[in-house]
Amino acid sequence: MPVKGKSVGWHPAKTRSTYYTQDRVDNARTHIDRYEWARRIRDQAVANAEKYLTYGWDRLWRLITPPTLPRSFAVNYNWGSPVTGKKFNEIYGYRGWQADPKNEPWKLTDPSSGFKFPTNDFRSYYESGLDPHGLFDPKRANRRYLKNRLYPEKGEDWGVDDGFGWVDKEGNRWTFIAYYIHWHIWHGGVVDNALRAFRDAYLYTGDPKYCRGGIILLDRIADLYPQMNLDPYQTEEGYLNSHGGTGKGKIRGSIWEATAVTDYLSAYDAFFPGMEKAGVVGFLSRKAKDYRLKNPKDSVDAIRVHIENRLLREIFPAVKRTEIRGNFGMHQRALAMAAVVLDEAGTSEEWIDWIFQPGRLRSRPDWHLTGGNMLTTLVDRVDRDGFGDEPSTQYNRYWLGQIRGVADILERYHRYPKADLYGNVKFKKMFDTRWPLMMSGRYTPAIGDSLKTGNPEIVGTIWEHVKAFEKYRDPVYAQTAHFLNGYSLDGLHGDLFSADPEKIFREMRRVIEKKGELRLNSTHLPGFGFTALRDGRDIRPNPEIAYRFPDLKRLMASGEVTTHRGAVISETDVISRHVPDAFRIPEDDYETSGAVHMRADRPGERIAFRLNIPSTDAYVLDIEILHSTYHGRYQVRIDDRPLTELNFYGSGGKQVRRLGKRRLTRGTHTLTFVNRGKNKEALGYGLALSRLFLRNPQAPHRSARQIQKPTLRGLWMYYGRNLVGKHGHKDTLNIGLYGFGLDLSPDLGYPENFKTRTEWVSHTISHNTVVVDRGKQKDLQAAIPHHVEKEGRVQLIDVEAPHVYPQTRCYRRTSAMIRIDRENSYTVDFFRVKGGREHHFSFHGAAGKITTQGLHLIPQTRGTYAGTDVAFGEKEPDQPEGWAYAGSGFHYLDRVERALQPEVPFSVDWCIDDTWNVLPEKADIHLRLTLLNEVDEVALANGYPPKLPGNPDHLRYLIAHRKSRDLQTQFISVIEPYKNSPNIDSVRTVPLTVKGKRVSGPDTAAVQVVLNNGRTDYIVHSLHPQMRYTVDGRFQFQGFFGVYSERNGQPVYAFLSDGTLLQPDGKPPLLHRRQRRLTGKILDFTREITRNNQLTVRVKGNCPDPESFNGRQIIIENDGRQNATYTIQRAERNRDNVYTLHLGDTTLIRQYKNPKNISKGYRYNIKKGAQWTLPLSSEWYR
Repeated sequence: MPVKGKSVGWHPAKTRSTYYTQDRVDNARTHIDRYEWARRIRDQAVANAEKYLTYGWDRLWRLITPPTLPRSFAVNYNWGSPVTGKKFNEIYGYRGWQADPKNEPWKLTDPSSGFKFPTNDFRSYYESGLDPHGLFDPKRANRRYLKNRLYPEKGEDWGVDDGFGWVDKEGNRWTFIAYYIHWHIWHGGVVDNALRAFRDAYLYTGDPKYCRGGIILLDRIADLYPQMNLDPYQTEEGYLNSHGGTGKGKIRGSIWEATAVTDYLSAYDAFFPGMEKAGVVGFLSRKAKDYRLKNPKDSVDAIRVHIENRLLREIFPAVKRTEIRGNFGMHQRALAMAAVVLDEAGTSEEWIDWIFQPGRLRSRPDWHLTGGNMLTTLVDRVDRDGFGDEPSTQYNRYWLGQIRGVADILERYHRYPKADLYGNVKFKKMFDTRWPLMMSGRYTPAIGDSLKTGNPEIVGTIWEHVKAFEKYRDPVYAQTAHFLNGYSLDGLHGDLFSADPEKIFREMRRVIEKKGELRLNSTHLPGFGFTALRDGRDIRPNPEIAYRFPDLKRLMASGEVTTHRGAVISETDVISRHVPDAFRIPEDDYETSGAVHMRADRPGERIAFRLNIPSTDAYVLDIEILHSTYHGRYQVRIDDRPLTELNFYGSGGKQVRRLGKRRLTRGTHTLTFVNRGKNKEALGYGLALSRLFLRNPQAPHRSARQIQKPTLRGLWMYYGRNLVGKHGHKDTLNIGLYGFGLDLSPDLGYPENFKTRTEWVSHTISHNTVVVDRGKQKDLQAAIPHHVEKEGRVQLIDVEAPHVYPQTRCYRRTSAMIRIDRENSYTVDFFRVKGGREHHFSFHGAAGKITTQGLHLIPQTRGTYAGTDVAFGEKEPDQPEGWAYAGSGFHYLDRVERALQPEVPFSVDWCIDDTWNVLPEKADIHLRLTLLNEVDEVALANGYPPKLPGNPDHLRYLIAHRKSRDLQTQFISVIEPYKNSPNIDSVRTVPLTVKGKRVSGPDTAAVQVVLNNGRTDYIVHSLHPQMRYTVDGRFQFQGFFGVYSERNGQPVYAFLSDGTLLQPDGKPPLLHRRQRRLTGKILDFTREITRNNQLTVRVKGNCPDPESFNGRQIIIENDGRQNATYTIQRAERNRDNVYTLHLGDTTLIRQYKNPKNISKGYRYNIKKGAQWTLPLSSEWYR
């Protein structure tokens, strides 16, 4: 049938560009004339656009595939390749198929075998099936093209695809064409990339040829967009799309549709003012006539009406029908762009109102959304620390990106000035979800379905923090951007479309000069449920000479070169090629990656740069590169003399590599990279170059490499949401450790498939925590932090999770990091469990060889930790599959060794492999755990990370087991990271007495740690802080937690938390205080959304100095649905014992009373009259 259209007699609603406004475009073109960095952005955009212009206008128009052909993100997600099977997925991922749409259209290449699919001539088949309107009709297509022409020896039907897939003899469907359409025509393919390229090139140059190419694509998309629908192509038939289980979508699944369509809309806004000069009317009117389209497209206004009616106006109903619906913020962003670009009075306001309107996803009578729910979500689903309700560090980073997209689109829109999301404190807090999680200068803990097993990656970008500083002027944002750019602001610039893109960086430089560089202290985020204890310092890179490759003069390149952020991300984002719902299309926001990326197809390809050396010297050269599975091996040459060879293949992101030493004279030199091949499993021959460093080898203290931070170490604990259905894990009270530049005990990260996700990767047993009664933890919103100490030689975190195992009456962990010296610390860990019949303490180090001390281990010859008769991956027969699985997960642990009734203490020592090539050279780094409490059995077993590129093959797990009726266990361990040799000589428990009588049990313990530096530490911990203990006959202790250190029999240090006394025997007290904690009542608190939140409290008893509150945690009694622990920034004494406690931008609002009617007000996390406590601590030094 003809494509329907509105009457061309109508005038378009749009009258001017409203997103890329004229002043913004003028700014960009002015900056291009003024700044070299702006010209590089323009030149890259033009190069991208020119590539697609070579397709020609007619071929661009014909690229748009019709709704009558399916789309699918995988050829066969489960079986991989019809030639090599599942091995294909393990090496290349489901998205590893290759194609060359320009030179070999409608063909995929299997990189694991070299076979091409489909084996028939689909191009001829497709063209033979086009109806008079240019739409493919399978009934018209000539079936003589459905024969295997490439590999006839395999049979006439083998590998033949009629557009709907090939079904093999076993009944497996292989959707070659649907995959080709999805990835190589649309999503990240020619159409989407060409449209973005034409948009950018036109904005920067004003050249009408780019506008013409873009309008040809947009107009043809508009011909077909209303009919685009995924309903006929469902998962059950083998067509996989990203829709979150609804089956809904347009061109592709609803989630990815939301990201892609936003670019279509912004492109129309960019092209709008240039359409009269683009010369598109003749071409499109001929197409309309040749293909019998109702809209004759005989004027620019007719084309505008066509695009507005059949693309822009389709967005709102598609969002409501969930055909455009992604993670929170995605579809709201698409609709915001549609509203701003259409710019129609009444209509645009209606659409934006809907974005903020309360609503929810409903499935009956069919899937639909009742509102965008923006404000309700910010209040109800974003916690007080700024994290969304997905307990995954990876998924949480998407929240900010998408909501920021809505905020940026609406912030300048004249019809809706009240839509200021930047003024919302919850949105502001989302910018604080990046830097507080950073560990050891290069890691983000992989909480939930996040990242990979120990890979170095920091969640968050330079540009997020630049934007945050621009809006809020908080110095930490400038410091974080400076840190992420290698302790420098060089090479950075502001928004190309702003009036003064360098102003913000002048202000940021002043901040760095005045406040200094980023230095992260310990972090406590009780709303999210995360605490990081940190010690040590960064070693600031101070290169004599540092070059950014995007700034160097490029002399030649044999392959396609990009400096755009998106291209680098799409090829280094390895997880997305293996796990569909981890994929995100690169956002196009005029940022540079800080890297030069060259695609290459064969050995011998090369790229060369000009280096200007300021002075003659002998230099050590280091280079920062980006690894990717698309990259090859390169010889590095200076002035055509070989220096070294680098392998750019991998998946660990940015890494610094040593090139070698070379004497260089003052003046110009040539740096060349020549491809020498690739790894067998690599998908290409490319490379990506970030920075080059030169230093004088006689000045080693001026290190050129921002690589490991040798003195940085840290311990973190997670106790927040553990909801597996929201990408969380059953990992309450899980801990992780960092030291010597490595992740010493990594979480497994993103799962590879649904079975291992529910039975192993997300299960409690795979984490450093305790399993009770062979089952995973129950759902939890947040646990209760009782004590936090974030400063000094002793730092600790004490958290209770009373509801994760209903059969327990205590499930509580207290972990303290204790400084040995400037470079080393150790952790003392107390994990108490009361209740249940079995307790399994699980702990693992990073990959590497392990040794034991004090254990007699007997290998188990077959089976798994679940039993000798239980095969690997074979769950309990009485357990259901999927989300409902509630078994032990033990069947994913094999290579088991067991020791019955071991004597204590015993130790397990992991010699840590540098799996991700983080360190500049090989180092002897260890993690040693010494267990001090009695157990019935100890086992060592292999646990397996997801099979994602770069992940280690296995990790070795320690599992300590106890079993009894109404079991009570206190697992006591000392965990020491060390390099070369241990700092701890011995560890043992020591006796506690009360009034001369020895006491023991799960509520108290004392440990002696003898260090090889001559110091001896005593660590004592009690859940009965009112009792006075004598510890090992050496000192008196009364409190919750204490540390007492001696050297040569004399006290040198004491620490006391929530206590009143620490006194060496026969000597005066080292620490003695009248109150171990402050207590009182809540008189009032801030009740609105604001960045300035306060508590008014009455203190019971003596009136303390206001400074005693500063930086400490107040714990408020509430209903238990969330914890009510808050960090006090500062305090003021009002009168007598009444104080005002300032909480800054941490809100006391929990949610709206009625999410359907937000005018009803808020529910709060606390109430007036509630009791509060504030534990105190103190230190003594000699």
